[in-house]
Amino acid sequence: MKKLAFIILLLFIIISCADKKKFETEKIIFISSPSFYNSFKIELDNKSKKIIASIPYEYSLADSISKNTWKFIDSTDLESIRKFLPKEIKFEVKPEYSKFQELESILVRLSKLRTSEFPPEDGINIYLETENSQKIKSKKVFYSPNEKSEEGKLIIKTYEIIAKIFKDETKLEDAIENSQRYFNDEIYIVKSTKPLYVKFLDSHCDNIENEIGKLPYSKTIFVDLTNYRKDKNECLEKTLRKKYSKIKWILKTTENYGFAEE
Repeated sequence: MKKLAFIILLLFIIISCADKKKFETEKIIFISSPSFYNSFKIELDNKSKKIIASIPYEYSLADSISKNTWKFIDSTDLESIRKFLPKEIKFEVKPEYSKFQELESILVRLSKLRTSEFPPEDGINIYLETENSQKIKSKKVFYSPNEKSEEGKLIIKTYEIIAKIFKDETKLEDAIENSQRYFNDEIYIVKSTKPLYVKFLDSHCDNIENEIGKLPYSKTIFVDLTNYRKDKNECLEKTLRKKYSKIKWILKTTENYGFAEE
């Protein structure tokens, strides 16, 4: 009798495990789409334990009717030229299993939360799609979630983990930073203290002196403005010169940041 009970229990456990695996999440797609910056996409594959990140190439398609009139190109034309269009930039990694598990766990938790019903005029939209082994898909959109809400905290944590996993991919790093702008007012990121290398994202003149005061002392500071959106002369340089005798600038070649002024 005991043997029969043990067999029944074992069969129950096996069936339960099979049912659980049947509806296990196999793929997760996370898209962060800010209003005024480029979006980025992350795809987790539970079979291969790989993560694919991508940044879309931003372009629009117009059909010229006259020199003053245009309309969006129709879908037939789009399909005929799709293979020639600029391609998205992709990055693929197979991170440590613990990191993969951590990110997957956060996104699964996010997928179970309710979403707000009405999109704002601008802000940031977070798209989340999950797919299980039965190919059943679930899609959600979070419209400009509050940073202190449960979904906001999970999204912020998602950015942090992705940034660590793809820490050597500068283009993706910039895209993540541009999404993070919608959740915090981070002025800079300290990338190194020896040498002192600081990447500035914004200036917030009313608070910049206090924030720069928190930076470690050094004779020389390397100031990275490659993802900075303002003129350095607004208040950044003036405040930096109060603390550092030598400033070394890292700039995008397409921007002058006020250096062209006499």
